[in-house]
This record gives sequence, C-alpha cells and structure tokens, in this order.
Amino acid sequence: MEKSLFSTCSRCGGAMIFDKFYGHHEDFWGLKCLICGEIIDPVILENRELMRLGLGVSLPRGTMSEQKFHP
Repeated sequence: MEKSLFSTCSRCGGAMIFDKFYGHHEDFWGLKCLICGEIIDPVILENRELMRLGLGVSLPRGTMSEQKFHP
C-alpha cells in the first residue's frame, strides 16, 4: 500500500486520507474514505486478494461472523 497523504476511493471515488486506527490489540495505519468510510490497510488488501484467488479466509467455528449468518 502506497503511503501517500491523499488517494481516491475505489468504492465511491471520494478522497481518502492516510490515518491511524486503534484496534483492540494494536494500532495500525491505513486509508479511510472521507465520503463512504471505506478503510483499506495491508491486511484488508491481502484478504481481498486471497478471496479473489478463491482461497478465502477460514474462521474458527463459533466466531461472531459465523453466528451472524447462522442464528
């Protein structure tokens, strides 16, 4: 991911800014769209590439994401 101060959002075409985000276990840097809120960081880009290649991302059973789809 290129570290430019501004970029263009691939979702809506809006302006994206390079910003710091605060996670539960670590802080990270990424791009955030000022219009639609899209966030892009190296982990998101890697996961999207895996999905594009059909490799997917496997989650352990019982995770919150799985529970949303299977009540």
